[in-house]
This record gives sequence, structure tokens and C-alpha cells, in this order.
Amino acid sequence: MRSWLLAAAVVVAPASFAARITDVADAADERHPLEVDLEATYQHLRSLTTLTREQTTAGGIQLGDELKHLRTVDALDLRLAIGLWHDLELHAFAPLYLRDLQSWSPAGKGTLATNTTSISGCAAPGSCTAVQPILPVSGESRRTGFGDPTVGIAWGPINEARELRLRPELFPEGKPVATWVIGFDWTLPLPGGTVSDPSRFGMASGGAVAAGSASRKAHVFTLSTAFSKRFHVLEPFIAFSASAPFAGKGAYDNCSHPELLSDVAAANCKGAWAGETGYRPPYEAQATLGAELVAAEDLKGDQRLSFEVRGDLRWHGPGRDYTQVTDALGKLTYADEYVTTMGTLGLYGRIARWLHLRVYGSVAVDSAHFLNHEDIGADKSGTGKIIISGGTGQPAPDQNPLYDFRLDQVGQRLRAEPSVTWGVAGTLSLNF
Repeated sequence: MRSWLLAAAVVVAPASFAARITDVADAADERHPLEVDLEATYQHLRSLTTLTREQTTAGGIQLGDELKHLRTVDALDLRLAIGLWHDLELHAFAPLYLRDLQSWSPAGKGTLATNTTSISGCAAPGSCTAVQPILPVSGESRRTGFGDPTVGIAWGPINEARELRLRPELFPEGKPVATWVIGFDWTLPLPGGTVSDPSRFGMASGGAVAAGSASRKAHVFTLSTAFSKRFHVLEPFIAFSASAPFAGKGAYDNCSHPELLSDVAAANCKGAWAGETGYRPPYEAQATLGAELVAAEDLKGDQRLSFEVRGDLRWHGPGRDYTQVTDALGKLTYADEYVTTMGTLGLYGRIARWLHLRVYGSVAVDSAHFLNHEDIGADKSGTGKIIISGGTGQPAPDQNPLYDFRLDQVGQRLRAEPSVTWGVAGTLSLNF
């Protein structure tokens, strides 16, 4: 959720003839010798997901409702942008989670509380007869504090207003010149912060509402580009971005709590699987298409009132991530890829050159995807086959210590059905 929350909150300083998405802080300009932008965006998000589970029947594998998952986020996004040169800015922002509350409750009859399969497998005689609940079917978790901050740079190689004003011999009036902005952002682990630890939730919470940090200790490198073009009162825009992440030092590793894993974890986490069991954030890519409708504008007075409508399509790759069942299980789970489709409607007002306001609402839908999909193992011993313990207690260096025989087997996996997230937000921007 955090990825599209931040994507929805990309708010930068406006300027004449430029859509919000292609504006950057300026410097060494006759109107802005040095521009400094300070912004605060308050966001409220609410996401509801039905979690189903595969069940093997005489007619094949079917899906049955298991849980209702609700996530409510109240966050304050703080942003600073400083102009370095013409259409060149250095910026930084950080999300402050005032409340990130997740809750889950039963849906349908369910099978999680009556499970008899061992997390280590059922090869050992008598190992799968007793009832072993997989997770508390009702529970809550809470996170607060700063998330990982982001620093970056944005540059506008082509500014429609500047080109028309300063280079008429190259871009005469009427020539279709579009404003173009490219950017690079680096999300880095929060210095000195504690990692978001799911092991304190679920069974470990004892039914109480446990609290934790929001920092995930990840490095995320994002490249982006955007184009906008003014046509009288309409300014359409298009944007693309792609993110490549990797876990940083201190990121959560499921093997830090082998007691929550299978019987081979104690040996394999320190052996052939060392370094392969931690947080693995997914690659992501996004495409945005939208337009601003200028209802009123006073260029001399630096005033503007406009409406914005936009649509976003975001692809999330597979990864071992913080999913809807992470807190309930007390561990990260390997989820399949999925797509988020989001629509946003906003109202933007520039009261003066130094004061800007924006309010908007968003609705997003995630496509259905499986939440438990760890591989059972790999040929670590070089024998040409994968040897597993399966609950016998025998050494099995090939077996993935994260593999959960209760949930990762085809026919027993958990699946997130299409979830709906809606949000409202407001931004106050001061520009100097």
C-alpha cells in the first residue's frame, strides 16, 4: 500500500502553464532567484480485502472464504524541495504514520483454526493428528512512526512556458512543445530507526493489540518521466516510473525467529540458506494518464483554480513482502505479482505565489493474487535432486526453511481477492 500511497502524493510546486505533475522548483530565474517549497499532505486510507484459501475437494481445488482484512492508514507526508537551477530541483520527503492499523476477522466457516497439518510436514507418524491453529482468526496490529525517507532530483529539460518565452526562433508560437520532466529518487533505510518486525504480532501478541515501527529498511531506486501540454484551459499529462528495490542492512529476516518456522530452520537458516530468507521487496512499474482543467487563472497575480483527473496503473512484481497476512502469521510471506488500478479526482488552488492548497480523493483496486508461494527447496547439496525432511526431523539442507507445509502447498494457499482501497487527502504548500 505504501508504494501507491506515495505515488498518489507526488505534489510539487506549481508554475504558470505547467501541470502539477511536471512542475519542479526553480532557481536563478527572474521570478525565483531561489525557490524553496515546504509541503505537508495528510492522507487517510482504508483498504478492505477478503482472504480465501484453497481447499481440495472431490471436484478439484476450490476457494473458500477465510478472513476479512481491514487496513486503515492515517499519514502525514512531509516534503522539502529546493531549486538548484532552471527547472532543476533537489527534494526530500518522508511519511509519518500517525496510525497504520490492521485487523482481521473470520469470514465463512474457515479452516485456519482447525488445521492439523504441521508447519514442518506430515511425514513423521502421528505428526498431523492434533489441531494446530495457524493464526488467531481475530486480531489487530498497529504501526506508527516515520517510514523510510526518500531523496531525489527532478529536472525539466523542456519547459513549455520557458521555451515559448525565451527561444521563439526554435519554438515559434503554436509549435507543439510539451513540458518534459525526468527524475530519480532513492528511498533509503531510516537512520537509527527500528525495523518493522511482524513477529510481535499474530500468535505472539496473545490477543493484544501489539505496536511496531513502520520502517522497512529497504533501498528503492526509482526512475520517472512525465510530459504535459497546455491546450487553452486543458492540460493533459502522461507519466511513467519504474522502481528497483533491495533490502538494506537491518531489514527483517524470517530466520531471525526460527521458532516460528519448520524443524529444519535451526540448521538451514545458518547453513546453505543464509542470506536468502529475508525481506525481498518487489519490483514495481507505473503508468499515469490524466489532465488538469483550469477553471480560473490570473498569471500576474499568481492565482489559479483547476480540477485534476488521473488514472494510474501500477504493477507489483513477486516478492517476500509485508502482505495482508504478514501480521497474522508473524512473518513475511512470498506473494505473487498483481496490478493496482487507481483513479484520482482533485481540486487545486493557488491563492498566491507562496500559498497552494489541494484536496483529492482516490479509489484503487488490487487484482487477486496468492499470498503464500515459497519454493519448497533447491539443490543446495549438488545431488541433482531436492531432499526434504517433511517433518521427519532428519537433516535436509535442500529444504527451504521458510516453506510452510500448511500454506505454501498448492491446494492450501491463501489468496487475496480483489481489494478496494479508498482515500482522501489534503495538501498545504508554502513556496518561498
